[in-house]
Amino acid sequence: MGHSIGDHAYGERGIEFLLVDRSGPQQRVRRFRADIRLLMDHPEVYRDGDNTRLIPVSSISNSVLALGARHTASEPETYALALAEHFLTADRCVLTADVRLTATEFAPLASDRPPSAAQHFSALARHQDHTHLTLPRHGEPVVRSGLLNMELFTTGGATFAGFARNAYTTTQTFTDRVFGARMNVTWRHSGTDTGHGKCRARAEQAVVKAFSEHTSRSGQHTFHHLGAAVLDACPDLAEVRVEGAHLTRSLVDLTPFGAGNEGCVYTAADQQQSTVTVTVHRT
Repeated sequence: MGHSIGDHAYGERGIEFLLVDRSGPQQRVRRFRADIRLLMDHPEVYRDGDNTRLIPVSSISNSVLALGARHTASEPETYALALAEHFLTADRCVLTADVRLTATEFAPLASDRPPSAAQHFSALARHQDHTHLTLPRHGEPVVRSGLLNMELFTTGGATFAGFARNAYTTTQTFTDRVFGARMNVTWRHSGTDTGHGKCRARAEQAVVKAFSEHTSRSGQHTFHHLGAAVLDACPDLAEVRVEGAHLTRSLVDLTPFGAGNEGCVYTAADQQQSTVTVTVHRT
């Protein structure tokens, strides 16, 4: 029987680096991770071992760093589009460029020292900014952006009752429980002419506000509520996906140590998680 080669791709993932924006009086520091995947048209590389048209992956990581120098102040979406366009222009064998960027913003530290060229930052962050951009050679870019690893917690008021049971159900009914969740909130833009930074800021504010004003009936209920809030806050989005885990937080039994626990000490082990995913579309 004969063989034929289907889709084939290569790339580089886990490219990590810092970008420092020194263009204004307040500097900006972000830690980036880039994952690049290029859908190719060079079957001879796979079939015959002919590397004549194969550009080594070192050029991919070096391109990410070189273009990064021009995008220290850019939003991840702008930077990702520049990278995708670069890979399509630099190599005619590239059919589609797939770029994923994740950025962690460093927080500036307050200081009584007089202004100087050196500024100080902390790496603590509430979440990571993310974008996933796909650009085909003969088509328009598809952009998904979002906030990764958001963790939210309420010390009470959440409920979980009226659920179905089967022979294996051991879950108790809760009328006033703590509730924690770690989630990725991502969205698809209606077009490319979007103020990505402002949209991300509105989305974050919407998630925080919606969670703080919400009484959770379940993880599913909460995740949908947050996704709908982001859609309402950002009219230029087509859909929002909320994916993550309800983090079980149980009271620790301190009676063996002669101590009480009036809602002060909870477990925080996250190896086993109750996962939830929902996509909310605009009608």
